[in-house]
Amino acid sequence: MLQTLLFKLAQRTLNPDVRRRVEAVLVTTALVLFGLHLALYGIHAIWGMGLPDSLFSHPLQTLYTPFSVILIAEVYLLVYYLPTSFARSLGKQVEIVALIEIRSVFKDLDNTSSWPWEASFFPHMLSALVLGGMLVLFYHLLPRRDARIEESELKQFVRFKTALAGLLAVFFVVLSFYSLGGWLWEIVTTPNHLHSDLNDVFYNEFFTALILVDVLLLVVSFRYLDDFGMVLRNSGFIVATILLRRALGIEPWHALAYEATAVFLAVGMLILERGLNSRETGVLISPSPDVTSESLNES
Repeated sequence: MLQTLLFKLAQRTLNPDVRRRVEAVLVTTALVLFGLHLALYGIHAIWGMGLPDSLFSHPLQTLYTPFSVILIAEVYLLVYYLPTSFARSLGKQVEIVALIEIRSVFKDLDNTSSWPWEASFFPHMLSALVLGGMLVLFYHLLPRRDARIEESELKQFVRFKTALAGLLAVFFVVLSFYSLGGWLWEIVTTPNHLHSDLNDVFYNEFFTALILVDVLLLVVSFRYLDDFGMVLRNSGFIVATILLRRALGIEPWHALAYEATAVFLAVGMLILERGLNSRETGVLISPSPDVTSESLNES
């Protein structure tokens, strides 16, 4: 009963039409909030409003706001791709962390020094470069293959993943409102002790939930998959997610090491899967027109 309800919810919220509307709304929201942040900065600079320096001490910090909205769009796309592709979902996780690092560059760009590598923004910029570069290789290696398990069982597994994505979407909405409400309350009550960003609240909790979802998908997939290469790959992807989760909120240079390890692990797992599957033989079955090859095989 619950799985059916979540499946219907996911179908209504995670479809191409809703995706286009969500993206349009978020782009408009990003522009409006950017203008509002810029206006508040100007008012604060001229008259002084007691706003937190972490967000209103430099005009470049106004870029922090639209990037935060873009990150919300990326999280939605992560949930959107979860039913169709385990690997694409990991790619979205890496994209989210890369955008978090870019956002941190804008926040710290005014804290310059004599050499760029001594500035506080430099490790964030380097992290975004490493993550973006490895994503190019990751998506290049991402395979598209035909199914190796019975079509009826595949449909059951895809249905389970869709229901799980619906549950994750509910958690995403609830956590978003909780995080935003807590952050706004903090601005009102203790502006001088405002957290530098929402990572400590939203992204840590969301990535923790995502790790649990990935583990559950991996365990359930044992019922449907007998492909050792895919099981090994997905297990490595979960470890990569844990490393990305660990990188949030720690010292920037340490975060760079965790993030680089995560993306190298993800790419390495794709290479290992290709090597293992290149030695396999057998007849491949064609997927049903109702289920794409990507949704079945990148599970």
